[in-house]
Amino acid sequence: MLSLDGVVIRMHEMRVEMQMELKDKDMSGQSSATDTAEQGDKGKQLTFTGLVPFKDSLTLTQIYQFAGTKNDNGQRHIYRIGNDIARAMKIRQVKFSGRISAREHESQMAWIVSFSLREHHSVAEQREQREKQQSDSKLQSPKTDQTQFQQALAQSEEVNQ
Repeated sequence: MLSLDGVVIRMHEMRVEMQMELKDKDMSGQSSATDTAEQGDKGKQLTFTGLVPFKDSLTLTQIYQFAGTKNDNGQRHIYRIGNDIARAMKIRQVKFSGRISAREHESQMAWIVSFSLREHHSVAEQREQREKQQSDSKLQSPKTDQTQFQQALAQSEEVNQ
């Protein structure tokens, strides 16, 4: 089962594939070394494939409308997802990505529909933002300590005068 913003997308024989890209860059130059530089974990991508019967053309229309929906800034709409593999991978928000296709099935009165949803605001991205905030707060804490020290010094001078 798949739902986007609480709306169930009904496809028969639905198959889901999850992909996650782990970016790295070869650092060996011309040697045979295996050193790499990590370039972060990218968001996960879910690819859905299934059949939509000809008599249920509203489902096909709905998928294409969801894919084309944009917000006021012209960016693709971000959907809350309901799906077992998404839940298992802790994917909560997605947006349409890549290609959407619909072609007639050879022997059934149905379309074979395929589309991809890319994770938005991934767990790796959230972790990276938290680490950045923590390092920023550590850099700012000496300033706070210094300010507090200056205030205490000024107060003690006032008392001594």
